[in-house]
This record gives sequence, C-alpha cells and structure tokens, in this order.
Amino acid sequence: MPKHPDIVELLAQLSLPSELSEIQLQQLADQCQLIPVEPNWRIYRRDLHALRLFLADGHALCRYDGVERQIDSCLGLSAPVELFEHAGSDDDLVLADTTCLLLRLPVYALEALEALEVDTALEVSDIELDDVESDFLGELYELIDANCLELPARPEVALQIQQLTRDPDVGIEELTKLIQSDGTVAGALLHTTNSPIFRATKEISSVRDAVIRIGFDNTRKLTTNLALRQAFTARRKQSRDAMLAVWSESVHCAVFSQLISSELKLLNPERALLAGLISNIGAVPIIRFIDKRPEYAGTVQLNEMVAKLRGIIGVLVISYWGLGADMIKVAENSNNWSYRAAEPDYASIALVARWATAREEGLAHPPASEVPAFEVLKLSIPEEGQGIIEIENNTNALKELRRVFGLKND
Repeated sequence: MPKHPDIVELLAQLSLPSELSEIQLQQLADQCQLIPVEPNWRIYRRDLHALRLFLADGHALCRYDGVERQIDSCLGLSAPVELFEHAGSDDDLVLADTTCLLLRLPVYALEALEALEVDTALEVSDIELDDVESDFLGELYELIDANCLELPARPEVALQIQQLTRDPDVGIEELTKLIQSDGTVAGALLHTTNSPIFRATKEISSVRDAVIRIGFDNTRKLTTNLALRQAFTARRKQSRDAMLAVWSESVHCAVFSQLISSELKLLNPERALLAGLISNIGAVPIIRFIDKRPEYAGTVQLNEMVAKLRGIIGVLVISYWGLGADMIKVAENSNNWSYRAAEPDYASIALVARWATAREEGLAHPPASEVPAFEVLKLSIPEEGQGIIEIENNTNALKELRRVFGLKND
C-alpha cells in the first residue's frame, strides 16, 4: 500500500510539467502534505514561500488584483485547483468559505524531479566488467534511465535544523520542538546524551534537558548527524556492513570538513559539515539495490561498484532532495581526486576531508600533491606520511568534534 495513497492520487490528477512514473509520484508525495483548514482561514500570495497550494476539497474565495471569484473542488470528483496559479500581487488573497482540504507541494520537490530528467547516460563501455557485473550495471542503468531508481527520502528534520539554526534569534524552545517532531531523532539524541560520550551525572529524560546539557551548537551537529543516519539502512548483513562503512567514512569526512572550513575561515562550517555527511550519499541507492537482489550478493564487488557509480547517483539524490548546486557538486565529485574548482567550494573541502579520512583509516588515497583541492583551498601540501598541518595544529577542536560524533580520539 502506498505511504500516501490520497496524495499520490491527487498528484496524478494535476497538470505537472512532465509525466511522472509511479515511483516518482510516490517520491513527490513523500514531500507533500494534505492540510485541513477551517472557514475564514486566509493566506496571501506573499506567504507562500516556495510552495504551491491546491484546493483539493471545499469552497474558497479568491481576490486577485481586486477582482473576486469563487473556486471549488470536490475530493474524488474533480482535480485540485491551484491557488495563485498565475503571477500577481503580493496582496492577492485566498479565503476559505467552508472547511477546506489543501494540498501543499514544495516547489523544490517538483524542481528536483524535473532535474532528474537530465541526461544521466553512463559511459559503461570504458568500464571493465565481468558478466555478472555487466548484468547488474545494466539493470541499474535501466532504472536510472527510466527515472525509476528508488532514492532515499529527504531528511526533513536534518535540513530544517540547518535552516532553523541560521537564525540568531532561535532559542532552545524552537529547536526542542523541531527535534521532538521526529521520534527517532529525539530518542537517539536522548540515548547519546546519556551515553559516556557526554558523561552525564544524572539521567536526561527530556529533549529540552538534553539540549541544555550538551549545548546548542553540539545539539545542532548531533541531530543533523542522527537525522541523516536514517538514510543509511539495509536489510542483509553484507549490505548493512557496507552501509556502515560508508556512513563511518561520511561522519569522519563531516568532522574534517567542518574543521577545515572553520580553520581556514572558508564558506559556512555548518554547511561544510552537511557536505561531509552527504558526500557518500550516492552509495545508498546502490547498496539498497543490491540488498533487494540476493542473486548479486557475493558475486558483485560491491565496493568497486559503489566507487564507479556513486558520483552520478549522488547527483540524482541531491537533486531530488533539493539541496542546491553546491551540494550537487559535492556528490558529483565525491570520488574524483582530480577535481579542480576555480575557487574554494564545498566539493573541494569534502575531497580534502575525504583524503584526511582515508589517511587516518588506512584506506587507499593518492599523494596530496596529486589532489588539486589542496591548492584550491591554499592548504599546505602534506609530505608522505604527514597529515594536514592546518587541522592537526588544532587538536582541541578536532578532539571535541570527535567526541560529539562518538569517534575515537587517538
């Protein structure tokens, strides 16, 4: 049964810019809401904030440029009617005459699906594959080409926390309310706050007390981490192990990304943290794809396939999530050591952070002199066996970030 059967049915009735597959309709439905409103409820065009609103049921009065007209829609019998369909004044108004049901569609969600229609052709002819790998890649490519690859749901709480905490006037009450809206994140925050990581002297039993205990800044970092963690799940042991390894690398990359941004005073450290966390997101659909096809388990070199395909699939995920061109660039170049930006960007920060992670974890990585991102960020080029001087000089900040994210301090 679809997660939002009513919303999917309503979306199918709309005149959207392009024909969407069943999976795409479901993905779009996951970002939409049905909102009941009482008589005399009103909204002005200026209050939309990148939303499209549709009257799914009920009667309303529209006042556009001083001209009034009635609109109505009957759930199940007529298609939803868009409010503020055409351009107009900020003072344009819609007033509910009766109890109404509105369909709320974020503009970013639709734009992201449209972005997936760009040419995603994979240059498979240059990749050496055995017969099983070729079959696997062919099936995956067909799903991508048909825009039917299952993508992880947009981590709303993580992104709302990022947006909320940019406001200097936001306090504990607002942050607490947002965290409590996601039971999984709230529970994980309480568990972590009561763990030895934060050495609580007494048990913390409320989200508000947890925020007070670990501080506003640590709460922002930790809850963003906990919310995004939900995307990295799988059923079978091999897939779970692969997902855990990808997530562990992402967390390490996030720590180094924020520290690089802070130390060099480049861009926004909180967005750099997000860049690190999503840098490997393209691996998630690939691992889930294998997870549902046991015939590939044990035969496909999973790590190799992830390395080959996570860039292009990461672009699909970040486009679908609507995180912006800067984060798309992060995902696109997550495995491209030769990436050279014209100026410092989050993709360069994430690549250097990945290099630092690989060095620390004993993973394969090229010499720093072969990674142009070091030069772009104006970092000292580490000699063989050395770490990044600009990071290692600030051991206290590095240890604190490791502590917040539950990583070992050597």
